This record gives sequence, structure tokens and C-alpha cells, in this order.
Amino acid sequence: MSSNAFISGLELAKQFFKTGDMDRAEFHVRALLEREDNEEGYFYLGLIQNSSGKWDEALTSYYKAVSINHEYGNPCNEIGVVLLRMGKDKEAVYWLKKSVRCEQNDAPHISYFNLATLYKLWNRPERSLQYLHKAMEIKKDFPEAWKMWEDIQSDSNSSTNSN
Repeated sequence: MSSNAFISGLELAKQFFKTGDMDRAEFHVRALLEREDNEEGYFYLGLIQNSSGKWDEALTSYYKAVSINHEYGNPCNEIGVVLLRMGKDKEAVYWLKKSVRCEQNDAPHISYFNLATLYKLWNRPERSLQYLHKAMEIKKDFPEAWKMWEDIQSDSNSSTNSN
């Protein structure tokens, strides 16, 4: 399959995904992957499966994407998120950190934000703030990160004042 045909087919699948038509999105991604292994195809298949609550299948697709391209950070981030949902925090940290080290990552600020969230859950505000700072350096207009920053600062100030 030509590269252009794959890209246009994947764009069609992405449109179905964005409009919430998961059955059509999955059909088109699977049809493309039958003809050609492609990391972005497996990444989108994982997103579709993840949005349907099929975490194990999503992980398999994300792992396949990473096996095709070890420097593709998007599936690494999603692996981390799914593992967090499954309660596998320590494994999640590995994948989230791998995501920010990858050369190809459409949204490294999201990976840093996810790491900040994890460290906040672990009651490690100093680490959380470090990752938030990195996220906000990459994307200045990131309201969720600014809100978490303010919440952590507020929590830190209130615990300092109560001592």
C-alpha cells in the first residue's frame, strides 16, 4: 500500500474516532493494518480500544506500536495511563518517563502532566511540581497544569501553616 493511501485511510479512521463512531474507526484501522504494519495505526487502534474500556487489548496495540518504532512516545504515554487505571503505578512511571524521552512525541507536556498527577497521588508534591514546571515550559497555555500547580501550592501552604 502506498504511503499516501495509508495516510488518507488513517485520516478517515481518525475522523470517525473524533466523532465517536468507534465501530467505523476500528474497521478502517484494522483494514489498514491488515495490509501494512504501522505504529500510528496500532496507536489509534489502541485509542479506540481504550475508549471502549478494553484495556488489555489497548495495551497490546500500544505495545505493538512501540515495537515498530521505539522512539514513538504517544503510545508510551497511553501505556502509562492504562497501567495507572489498572493500579500498576510503578510500571506506569516507567512508560510515562519513556514517553518524555522519545524523540517522536506529539504531546510531551501531557506525559509530564501525567507524571505530575501520579506524584501528586503519591503525596510527593516536590516531584509533582517539577513535572508540572516541565509541562508548562513546553505548553504555556495549559490550564489543567496551572490548576494543579495552584492546588499543590495551596495544599503545601496550608500544611505548612498548620504545623
